[in-house]
Amino acid sequence: MAHDHSHPAYHPVPPNFGAERAAHYDAQAAISLAGFSAVYELGASALTARLAGKDAASLLFVGVGTGAELVPYPRFGVPGWRFTGVEPSDPMLAVARTRLESEGLLSRTTLHLGELRTLPERAPFDGAQLMGVLHHVAGEAARLELLREVARRLVPGAPLVVGCRVGKDPVLMDVEVQRLRAFGVPSEELARRRQHLQSHQPIESDAALVEMLARAGFASPRVLFVSLQFKVFLAHFEPEGTPRT
Repeated sequence: MAHDHSHPAYHPVPPNFGAERAAHYDAQAAISLAGFSAVYELGASALTARLAGKDAASLLFVGVGTGAELVPYPRFGVPGWRFTGVEPSDPMLAVARTRLESEGLLSRTTLHLGELRTLPERAPFDGAQLMGVLHHVAGEAARLELLREVARRLVPGAPLVVGCRVGKDPVLMDVEVQRLRAFGVPSEELARRRQHLQSHQPIESDAALVEMLARAGFASPRVLFVSLQFKVFLAHFEPEGTPRT
């Protein structure tokens, strides 16, 4: 097992992903995202379904965070599979390391501190997941660059699960804020949340995300999960020139 901590100086922790938030991230996410517990289960369901029959497989998790997205895998009966998690926040990765050890997954997981572009070159992965990451990347060009970096590290035909915020519907924003209020989020925090949602620039539509995926080489996206304006898609890597089936 390898824990690569190369180039940490070049990869600042994203805003609000430091030690204080890392300790409470999953509890906060469960309130912020209705159906949070289902998201990672569906991701594992999708990737194991698309790679069914493989005794050995390697999966890439970009923005692995606290490691929660790997926890469902033991119930899918894939003991020969190995995982690589990439995460730019050291505090989040520390939580992931503790969690994966307690779940018996650390021995077959490589954790890398940094952005995906700093992950050492290795054999291409059989599948990947990019959950809750893309909307934190500013600008279409940078988002497309990240998707292309994921594609570059995959075998042809590899499945990709990608989840992110899509759209900026004020009615759904009101629903989201009202739900947070019902869960006891203080008024001042609700105001900050609304201000953040209003200033945030997510991917503008399903069509825009599908187009971006296609430009990066990902084909046939299917919706796996929707919770207000958070959506999860399953696609697969189809290198340019691959015959369509």
